[in-house]
Amino acid sequence: MKKGLFCLLLALMLLAPAALAEDDPDDSAVFTVTDENGVALFAISHAVNVGDEYISRDNVLYRIGQVSGTTATASRVGEEAMPDVSWLDAGEAQAVFAPSGGAVQAASGSTDGKKLIAMYVTHSDESYVPSDGTQSIDGQGGIYDVARQFRDALQAKGIDVILDESTHLPHDSGAYRRSRRTAERLLQNRPDAIIDIHRDGIPNADEYVATIDGENASQVRLLVGRSNQNSEVNRAFAKEIKAVADKKYPGLVKDIFIGKGNYNQDLSPNAILLEFGTHTISKERVLNSTDVMADVVSTTLYGAQTGSARGTKTAKAESAEKASTSAKNKGSMSGIALLAVLVVVGVILFALVQTGGGKAMGNKIGRNLREMTGGLVGKKKDEDAS
Repeated sequence: MKKGLFCLLLALMLLAPAALAEDDPDDSAVFTVTDENGVALFAISHAVNVGDEYISRDNVLYRIGQVSGTTATASRVGEEAMPDVSWLDAGEAQAVFAPSGGAVQAASGSTDGKKLIAMYVTHSDESYVPSDGTQSIDGQGGIYDVARQFRDALQAKGIDVILDESTHLPHDSGAYRRSRRTAERLLQNRPDAIIDIHRDGIPNADEYVATIDGENASQVRLLVGRSNQNSEVNRAFAKEIKAVADKKYPGLVKDIFIGKGNYNQDLSPNAILLEFGTHTISKERVLNSTDVMADVVSTTLYGAQTGSARGTKTAKAESAEKASTSAKNKGSMSGIALLAVLVVVGVILFALVQTGGGKAMGNKIGRNLREMTGGLVGKKKDEDAS
């Protein structure tokens, strides 16, 4: 009896994480949410449930009170209190983000002073129709191009990034259970934050179209799961990201959706799901957003930085610059070598003209070379005399 009870408890413990992940809704349907007057607030390709919350672009909090089919109604709760990011104006160094606003390291994070962020892709097939030709690719979709460029932009800021490119197909609610294993593996490295990279699936691309720093770009939506013990700190992390983005790049962050699922965010306080655009927007616009979003995430976690994201060298640019410098150095060395040969030839010809050849010419060459090189090259005086 005791042995059977023990086996049952062990099985429940092993299945508990998977059960949590299975609660996450898939995004097969597009939900439209309106306010109590029927005015459209937002659309999202995630299941919407009563009790879900939404922080709009202008930081107004709404709560879902009714759901009928794929339409939901939300009531206005009031202005959402956002973090104070006045430290950005002073350019102050800031400790790694923590909900207290003053902790010296992330709750999940590294303790050796290194900057480390982990990333993965739960919905591996997600793609961008205008650029990839389809919204779903059986394997690594266009979303991996976004994840890679986002990684490169973070690395250009001196941050170590682990991007796990595992796939978690098929695209269904079970994808979060499968990606959970990836997230758990990544967290063994004790990153300062872990980010799940997605794109939305709403049909209207205009809802994500933006111009950031004068460049065609895409907005980014933040998702937080409310069904886990880290929900409050996950929410605080998302709000900090939005506050920094609103200050540095107004219009970059679209909004924050706090949904019923947990999106594996119960694994870490500094976990966030980022949706880069939607499937009907061009991937090029989305890629243009990765540099500024990297600047936002870096600033949120590690403090204010000088310069703008647009001025940051990418890894590719640094590689090209190194190659160019190497070529210039080789060219300079070749020029110096050629000049040295010409000088030696000149010395020999000059000595030949003056002496007519023989031992006298050799002595003359030695003296000339010694004088030109400060004694490093050429015969010594005692050898001249012999």
